[in-house]
Amino acid sequence: MADMDEHKTSGAGNADGHGRSDRPLGRGLEDVSHLFLSQRVPEPERSSPPPTPRGGVTLLRAASVSKERLAGVLREFAGALEDGLKPIDANIPCHPCGEIDLLATSRSSQLTIIDADTTANDSLLLRGMGHFDWVVRNMPNLRRMYREHAVNFSLQPRLVLLAPQFSVLVQSAARQITSPQIQWIRYHAVDAAGGPGILFESVAAE
Repeated sequence: MADMDEHKTSGAGNADGHGRSDRPLGRGLEDVSHLFLSQRVPEPERSSPPPTPRGGVTLLRAASVSKERLAGVLREFAGALEDGLKPIDANIPCHPCGEIDLLATSRSSQLTIIDADTTANDSLLLRGMGHFDWVVRNMPNLRRMYREHAVNFSLQPRLVLLAPQFSVLVQSAARQITSPQIQWIRYHAVDAAGGPGILFESVAAE
């Protein structure tokens, strides 16, 4: 009876509950036995959610955009400047006044000259006025170049100037300009998840 109890005890599982026998394993098996024992798989670490902004306010940081990137945004999202604005051409050479950044038509089919700068540069106004003069003097050529576009050439072209800021000097000069019609647009660039985000703000001459 004692032998039977001893036999049962020797075949029972150990205190750890893994069912491992106390008798030694064969040669070589002892070294690899840990590979076959059940092990607890650690749970993957869960990333903590981003902190919730206080009061539902998100902090934005200023970003910089190049002239090329800004020009690409203007061509792709011209309607962001004004409803119904449609680009028809870009980088139009105007010797000796450089290039017109973007030529577009408004909702009323008015020819629109768009010039932009990535800094508060006073020469932007001078450049835009030079481009306006070039367009007026070359109107017959523009009629032929853009005859496939719905442009009302009976209307005087207008000028759109785009910059992150306008200096006090430019604002003072703007108050005295009655022709051409000028629309001033300030833009703000901020960091966003998919790249720089740009906000356009139409402003009056202050």
